[in-house]
Amino acid sequence: MTIKDATGVAVKNATLNISGINYTSDDLGQVALPDLPQGNYTISINKPGFQSYLTTLQIDDETESFDLNIESKPSQSVSLFFAGDTMFGRRYMDQSLITMGNFVPDVEDALIRASSAAENAIALTQYVKPLVQSADFASVNLETPILSTPNSVHPTKEFAFFSLPETLQGLTEIGVDYVALGNNHVYDYLQNGLDDTLKYVTEAGLLHSGAGNNASEAFAPLITNVNGLTVGIISATSITGEDNPIDYIASAQKGGAADLTDTTSVRSAMRSAIAQSDFAVAQLHGGDEYSYAPTRYISNRFNLLGAESPDLMIAHHPHVAQGFGLIDGTPALLGLGNFVFEQNRIETLLGVAVIVEVDPTLELKTKSARAYPIYLEDYQPKLVTGFLSDYLVRRLGEFSDSNVAVIPKQGFAEVLFSQTVSPTTSTPIQITLPAGQHIVDLRAYAPSNAFLTGIQSSESAEMRLGRDLMLFGDFEDWDNDDEFGEVSRWENDSDNITPCLTGAYRGRQGMCLVRTQFDNRPLRMPFKHTIRTMPITPGDSTLLAYHEMSLYGYSKGENAGELSAEMSILTSEDNLVFSEQTLSIKAAGDYDWQSFEHSFSLPEDSNVLGPENLPARAVKLTFLHSPPDDGEATLMLDDIALISWQKDITLTNGVWAQNTMHGMDFLQVNSQKDVTISLTFSSFQ
Repeated sequence: MTIKDATGVAVKNATLNISGINYTSDDLGQVALPDLPQGNYTISINKPGFQSYLTTLQIDDETESFDLNIESKPSQSVSLFFAGDTMFGRRYMDQSLITMGNFVPDVEDALIRASSAAENAIALTQYVKPLVQSADFASVNLETPILSTPNSVHPTKEFAFFSLPETLQGLTEIGVDYVALGNNHVYDYLQNGLDDTLKYVTEAGLLHSGAGNNASEAFAPLITNVNGLTVGIISATSITGEDNPIDYIASAQKGGAADLTDTTSVRSAMRSAIAQSDFAVAQLHGGDEYSYAPTRYISNRFNLLGAESPDLMIAHHPHVAQGFGLIDGTPALLGLGNFVFEQNRIETLLGVAVIVEVDPTLELKTKSARAYPIYLEDYQPKLVTGFLSDYLVRRLGEFSDSNVAVIPKQGFAEVLFSQTVSPTTSTPIQITLPAGQHIVDLRAYAPSNAFLTGIQSSESAEMRLGRDLMLFGDFEDWDNDDEFGEVSRWENDSDNITPCLTGAYRGRQGMCLVRTQFDNRPLRMPFKHTIRTMPITPGDSTLLAYHEMSLYGYSKGENAGELSAEMSILTSEDNLVFSEQTLSIKAAGDYDWQSFEHSFSLPEDSNVLGPENLPARAVKLTFLHSPPDDGEATLMLDDIALISWQKDITLTNGVWAQNTMHGMDFLQVNSQKDVTISLTFSSFQ
């Protein structure tokens, strides 16, 4: 491995840390690493005069020597870390909980137990520690009261959380300095809970703003010094709880969170932070949960505060990572998603943490940032690389403002607020399809950091682009924990369902379902998560959603039994069932890798279930391997996707072109004649 600067000159005496061991680059910038077991490794590099550098790489027997380039850092530059929704309660303490009450759960095998809460929380955050510590200052949205004795849960709130005081060590041990409290959960245990929260957060040494015993305290900005840079931070929520007898926001005589809907007060708080600091930050809590872009109202709040010319604006609350913007000249992190959270919804499993570089001598003090995908594997935050990182980064780029460049790197993205960058296009790839409807798997023709930007068709054809909503159908392991090769999003507790370590269709591994004829019951492999269709985004709300979908993937059989799949169509909440069916996918026998597909539509929104009139919004899947006629049967699966068809392609004289990043990996082609299409992909070098 060779460490170089941005111009390609070797950097000597740089400290490289991998697996907790430090190495030093020699006069040629080279670092001789020992033979490492196959796995995903987070590598950090530090050198005076340079920005801290952190990346996550997959290293195996085929990994060759490679270069890592680090950027110079002006002496006055400061790095600030921001991450999203954080808590240590509910399912961390009892996986069966939906909300919390006036008792402390104590469940054997829980990730956090009262008797070992500090130790458990420190273990929970260990894999993101190198990232947090690479910045000069770190902030998270603490979306939980901190209590030792819960006794005042909000009487009408649907979801209430608390975390034990000892769990704050899960933040302080990794280097978190500040917590935003201006959110809709800080008042979950009313004034008693707020008093305890402010007490325990302060005792832990964490700075904070966004909540207080009255509105004046809640709106007061936090002013602190970071390596000579004075930073001011306000925090406020637009989710006020006004539909409840007791709301969540502070007033003249009541405690709670700062009210983002109070235009006069939040504008005044922003001006106060700007007046008292070199670098002013606004943290906005709001938007629709599980949305992929800011709602109209939170965009209004961005515009309101952007007009005051703060230096950075940040949003959280939807639990889904969103993109980046430049609003009235102010860089904006439109949505961070989850950081330490315990939701089961698949769309919440990938959040983003961002390190911004601040140079107070520049007119635009933040020209760039690095965005790191955070994967919550079984509720534990981890860094990722490969497809999983690229998948999120491309989606973030798709939903970012056009005046911001999002450039995929190894395990992170470079975000440029001060310039746009044009990607490099590839040589066109030609494929010929017979007449009819076909799904083209774009993953076969370009690396995961590339995206389709051009189509040329020999015939008239209907085309549309689709996005995979399953995320984990490649059966690969992309996270930086100590175990390599695990497949955690599928039920594979049976000894007969294991990763295939050789012969995968693509990548390192697939999944093998091995059985004999001696049991008439099919071997079952459920996907752990309900897959919810994506809201039509951007939009005024999350009420409208994409309906057209396809199940797609690859299978291989060695004396295999029949491959089938159970598919249920459900409501997004309450698991109300519209339909259940078993799909016959592949007949029994011997066959090499073959693709399979099943296209379907969710029921129209006029079809609803339950007292809340819920439409169809979700799919559950289980793959089945039936017994063979005799002997041992091996069924291999790989690169499975549940495709949401989201963008129609309009050909003009047989040509379609766009130059913007997106996260769609599938193309559907419907032609009445045989058709040859040329595909052009783009990527950033």
